[in-house]
Order: sequence, then structure tokens, then C-alpha cells
Amino acid sequence: MKTILIVGGFNKAGYQEVGKKNGEYNILFHNGIIKRQSTSVFEKLVKQADCVVLLQAACSHKTMWEVKTLTKKYAVPVTYPRSRGITGAINSALEILKNNSLFLSYNKKRINNTV
Repeated sequence: MKTILIVGGFNKAGYQEVGKKNGEYNILFHNGIIKRQSTSVFEKLVKQADCVVLLQAACSHKTMWEVKTLTKKYAVPVTYPRSRGITGAINSALEILKNNSLFLSYNKKRINNTV
């Protein structure tokens, strides 16, 4: 089962429901609001994810930069849909997962300095 991390928004149950309807995807969710909380929570989530959907219109700049840095560090593909819609977010993740093998092979080589 593939795991999708959604960062931003407030409809956790909606994302989980659509993820299950589209092929039994495990949906991890964080609303993207960190205020005084540590950003270390994102590292744990990104490490568990097969791809990340970062909803630009629904999280802080600090969250965006932290998640972007972590996805590069762990070679996890990320997509940045501008809308907050559930279907669009899940569809962008499914597109990433469909093309995931090309992304991962290139980035793992890049991380290992073989490209």
C-alpha cells in the first residue's frame, strides 16, 4: 500500500476517504500549521511517505520550506497544487506515484553522486 502525505488544509477525513476510494492509499495528514511547534514532526511524516502533496494555499512559508528540504533529503517526490481541493490533491499524488520509478532512480543516483 502506497502512502501519501498531505500537508495543508483541514479536511483530514475527506482526504482519507478519497484516498481509499482511489485504490486503498494510506493517507498521512498534517494541517501545515506549526506556530510554536517544532518542525521535526515533518521529518517523521516525510520518511513514511511515498509522495508528498504540499497545498501551497493552505500552509505557512516555514512549513513549505521545511517540507521541501526534507523531500529533497529523503528523495521523496513532492507536488505543489495551488488549490485546496481534495480530488485535485489526490490526483496530483496519483500522477506522481505513477511516474515515481523515473523520479526515484534519478534522485537516488544524484544523492549517491553517480549522475
